[in-house]
Amino acid sequence: MARDMAGLSVVITGASSGIGRVAARIFAQRGAGLTLAARRAELAEAACML
Repeated sequence: MARDMAGLSVVITGASSGIGRVAARIFAQRGAGLTLAARRAELAEAACML
């Protein structure tokens, strides 16, 4: 069962690829507010569009 994360804030490092990107997508789907950090700006921006 998916936990509702509305109202929570999550900081994810390495959000441009791999586990960080997947985690960002899952947290966003569950309603969490996200702060994403990544070394590759273009990939991080693409992750924000998911």
